[in-house]
Amino acid sequence: MSLGDYVRFLRALKGGPTPWQIETDTEIAPGIYRQIEQRYRSIGDEQLLEKMAVYFGVAAEELRWRQHWPRKGLTAALVDAQESGRPLTLVLRNSETLTGAVQWWDLGAVEIRQADGASLVVQRHMVDRWE
Repeated sequence: MSLGDYVRFLRALKGGPTPWQIETDTEIAPGIYRQIEQRYRSIGDEQLLEKMAVYFGVAAEELRWRQHWPRKGLTAALVDAQESGRPLTLVLRNSETLTGAVQWWDLGAVEIRQADGASLVVQRHMVDRWE
């Protein structure tokens, strides 16, 4: 899961403060938090991640490693798996793993057909990483 998807999830758990409220409360420069949520790329330095970690009550490392799993990376893995016919393994936020052929995907979800023939649709924001 990208850093943007994860902080959007954390924001919802916190009751849905606005990005502007978060920037004010954490003293993050205006517009930066919104960019992290919406741009799906690595934005921010160690100090920013520390401020966000304190605000959301999570370890800074939890935010840091997510910078290396961008949403565009998942898209590339889905395209590659679908075009090559190779199975893809998705590791979900609950630590469950799913392996199978990518049947279809869009910006919100992906369908995986497992070896036993069962098909599962997974929301992309549930995917922590992929192999």
